[in-house]
Amino acid sequence: MRRMTIIVLVAALGWFAYWFIAAQAAKTAYEAWFEDRRSEDWQAEYTELHLRGFPNRIDTTFDNIQLADPDTGIAWSAPFFQIFALSYKPNHLIAVWPNEQTLSSPLQKMRIASDDMKASVVFNANTSLALNRANFATEALEITSDLDWSIFAQSLLVALAQDENDDALYQFALQGQGVAPPQALRTAALPETMSALDVDASVGFDRPWDIHALNDRRPQPKSITIRNAKAQWGPMLIQAVGEMTTDENQFLKGELTLRAEEWQAMIDIARDSGQIDPLLIDGAQQIMRLFSSLSGPGENIDLTLTFRDGRTFAGFLPIGIAPQLVLR
Repeated sequence: MRRMTIIVLVAALGWFAYWFIAAQAAKTAYEAWFEDRRSEDWQAEYTELHLRGFPNRIDTTFDNIQLADPDTGIAWSAPFFQIFALSYKPNHLIAVWPNEQTLSSPLQKMRIASDDMKASVVFNANTSLALNRANFATEALEITSDLDWSIFAQSLLVALAQDENDDALYQFALQGQGVAPPQALRTAALPETMSALDVDASVGFDRPWDIHALNDRRPQPKSITIRNAKAQWGPMLIQAVGEMTTDENQFLKGELTLRAEEWQAMIDIARDSGQIDPLLIDGAQQIMRLFSSLSGPGENIDLTLTFRDGRTFAGFLPIGIAPQLVLR
């Protein structure tokens, strides 16, 4: 009995020592990350860093966290942010956001309110810590801008998974339920919420998303496959499928097939909202009329956009510069 007691005590002390070392290693890594961001002229601050979770978890809480990237002008702040990990499985993290947070850009400031916003992130268990898979979920999401618009979703799910055969290729899925567009776009003839908001796609990059993605340059997209992207609100539908790559200057190459139903109603709603420059709406209407004429009679559009040589073509007609995808 005495020997068993000693064994239990030694094991408990050993586990405590392991937890303490792992917790301190996590704290050191977080502090170093913030210090590295500050050395790059970021604003990267928090008032307190708490570590809890003994014996099986390492739960980290940052109080009054603020991050701002000077290159993009994007800033984020929250009263707290939490990262949970099992002490024996540190490559699997759970992130928890507060019910209110703020996201700013050079164009606007947005208040984000939600219930139960969480993410699960799993990294490959190697030195580069490449992203293996991630899932994000939230309920009662409401984004309110200081430009006098807001959008609401009953729930939002986002999933990302590294391809089994290509570590720089990621499968992507998004599903929004109960999405209510900004009030200025709503009319009595339309339901309050969209009936569908879904994306099923894959994106290939020039290298995996790993620990170097923040410390070094961002991985750049090299291929995009859209198996289905769909948004439907009442009778109005926008749907897209496509297979595209990027050239040496990150301009899109390939084809994107679009379907738009009741496009004139979309134009009318945009005009009636008073939120969009009438000149932009007039230009969009002319383009939609052109696309509609290429698709046949009616207010539906079936059109394939072709991207090549840095330009965009609708059928044989050049309509502008091809999108350039550069992540900074």
